[in-house]
Amino acid sequence: MKIEVAESLIYSYLKHVEGCRIVQTNWKTSGKWNITEYDTEDAEKLFDKFKQNPNFEDIFKQSSFSQLIKQAEIDVLGLNTTENSIFGIDVAFHEAGLNYSGIDETANRVMKKILRTIFIMQSYFKDFNKFNSYFVTPKISKALEEKVTQLIKEASDILDDETISIRLITNNDFFNTIVNPVIVETKNESDTCELFIRTVKLLNLDTQKDKKTLTNKEKETSSDSIAKTTEDGMKIGQFVQYHLTKAFEDNLISEEEIIRLQDKEYSKKELNQNFEVLRSSDKETTDEGGKNRYYTKSKFCGNYYLTSQWFEYHWIPFKKWLKKIEKEYQTR
Repeated sequence: MKIEVAESLIYSYLKHVEGCRIVQTNWKTSGKWNITEYDTEDAEKLFDKFKQNPNFEDIFKQSSFSQLIKQAEIDVLGLNTTENSIFGIDVAFHEAGLNYSGIDETANRVMKKILRTIFIMQSYFKDFNKFNSYFVTPKISKALEEKVTQLIKEASDILDDETISIRLITNNDFFNTIVNPVIVETKNESDTCELFIRTVKLLNLDTQKDKKTLTNKEKETSSDSIAKTTEDGMKIGQFVQYHLTKAFEDNLISEEEIIRLQDKEYSKKELNQNFEVLRSSDKETTDEGGKNRYYTKSKFCGNYYLTSQWFEYHWIPFKKWLKKIEKEYQTR
């Protein structure tokens, strides 16, 4: 089977940067898999919303939802099991720049791939809490980038769901978000079975004195994209699960605090959460729309489920809360 270096790069990105423990290239469905109306309910509702919107009616044209699902194929699929998050990434490498048949047609094709990937993941991986669909390409024209960016903004308004992330990664963003972080994170990896990593290590054997090296600014840029999303190798969801468990084991969390964490207003005020941080295991873990909002495979602080809705903006409030309970413990 032919292996594309661009797909290998995305494979390494999902594995080493996004922390996906299961990654597959050229992911396709099996005709033996059975999905029910319950499985496709959320995805089909979204499909209808987009098809009825005048800004997206040309994208799907005469396509039906069932046709889109039957065409299910994703270049690289990654599962981050610690965050209960799934990534579907389509990648296109065109040396002259991405261009199918003009700006409008190319933008429509890109958006169709991004949205179709969301529909596919919601249908076949319904139990995941976060869905990320990216279209990655090293080079496109400024006009096309602006067109797709505008469509993504409009699509995000329609989605209106922070658990769904759609994104175009291209041009400088491609190197700052994908390439540089992969090189930084895999610098000390001894396993070179991944094509892109092996290629980088081969290039590092070059002893030419005049080869271009990263400037300090470029190094900082590549490191920043990682520092914003990880600490001690953990993303926000895993970081919260680990430190909440450790705080409870160290008796830092009082019984009174456990009660407060089950209060929606307190959770919002202290941790900027839209759901109770803790919910008793005998209560529902879904929201009004039927979406699961809690980690249900483990229990925290005794016999409670922890909300799974942790995002980048939760880093600061969660760390402040940790300092608060540590201070309260010292005065008890």
